[in-house]
Amino acid sequence: MPTLDRITLYPVKSLDGLAVHSARVLPSGALENDRRWRLVDMEGRVVNAKRTPLFHAIRAEFALDERLITLCVAPASLAAAAIPGIDRLQNIARDSFHLVPGEKGPCGWLSEALGVGVLLEERPDGGFPDDRDAPGPTLISTASLEEVARWFGFDLAEGRRRFRANLEIGGCGAFWEDTLASPARPALNPSLADLPGDLPADPYAHLPPPEPKEFSIGEARFRATNVCKRCVVPSRESTTGAVTAHFRDAFEARRSRGMRSDVDASGWNHLYRLGVNTRLAGGSGSMISRFVRVSG
Repeated sequence: MPTLDRITLYPVKSLDGLAVHSARVLPSGALENDRRWRLVDMEGRVVNAKRTPLFHAIRAEFALDERLITLCVAPASLAAAAIPGIDRLQNIARDSFHLVPGEKGPCGWLSEALGVGVLLEERPDGGFPDDRDAPGPTLISTASLEEVARWFGFDLAEGRRRFRANLEIGGCGAFWEDTLASPARPALNPSLADLPGDLPADPYAHLPPPEPKEFSIGEARFRATNVCKRCVVPSRESTTGAVTAHFRDAFEARRSRGMRSDVDASGWNHLYRLGVNTRLAGGSGSMISRFVRVSG
């Protein structure tokens, strides 16, 4: 039986996550305080881990009730000489700030660490999702993270940090979430084989693929929209930024060999995908909590 085993919010995009017991679903479909803040440069361009690996050297802790963030440099990161600009982090001390723009906020600390002037932007009513057409929480099964971790020889915690999903589902097999976003067409009825005449190998091939599925967590109902396309970030070690060689090629090869029979991946333009994006189908304002059943 699939259950919601873990909820993680990412208050500031590209910084560390915060595990919580429950979260409120906003009218947009996003979880309250997830991706609520982001960094931009002085020209308004987004500054994130895709753009600079220095984010991997920064550790962040949050006290959201007080709107506080505590920032420091991970000691292990300082040994990762391969990250351009890592030297500037040597003498940056741990400090705490209110999550506000201006001098009282974290922008000065982050500007020094990242080597570029940054400003803090806030959107409390839905945050800054990567997929604006599917601004609900991202979802993945624990088994999927464990399987990918096995492929590359890192642990589950590292898998969580690399793929940064909001909702983690237990009690199901690896890549179970693919069946929500890309369900397979119905199997051919074996009795049709007894009918006279020639039949196509797949009589459903001319039909569009089935619609993604809806699922409920407590009183909130979501629709899976697509299996997430991944960026360069999961190819890097989460605390040093060191790149795992041939990560995408190896990932896609493993993905191809392990594709579930109840998933239709014919519409995917590549296999560098993991987890699913969602949008809200009902239950705005409700709370979702750990250890409740996920029902279809």
